[in-house]
Amino acid sequence: MADSGTSGIQQATEEVTETAGEVVSELKDAVGEAVEQGVQSVIGNPLTPQQIQQKQQQDQKDLSEARRRIAFYQKTDQEQKQVIQENKQKEQQRLQTQQQMEQVTEMKKEEKKKANPALVNVGKPEIKGGVGG
Repeated sequence: MADSGTSGIQQATEEVTETAGEVVSELKDAVGEAVEQGVQSVIGNPLTPQQIQQKQQQDQKDLSEARRRIAFYQKTDQEQKQVIQENKQKEQQRLQTQQQMEQVTEMKKEEKKKANPALVNVGKPEIKGGVGG
């Protein structure tokens, strides 16, 4: 029994060592590829004249598209600001009109009171002070 336990541990140790070796090997390959890609990006592959022309055309298309988008967003922003400003003006005009209507209503009430002072005291009991009243 002791031998089967020892051989099981020995077998597990061998499997772990083998798996670790495979992982290390894969890691070395991945690191090697990364280093190679890094060197290639630093050195750079020389482009053919056709590739250079294609890249310049693509850069021009990208630049044109970026400018188009910027112009679109600027126009949209300007339109939004204009709508906001118009809405503020409309609201201000509405409030001003409302205030004027309230003033006219108040003035009409005042005119009615001035035109007939007897109506001002209607419904108010007369209170007289003093002796014999």
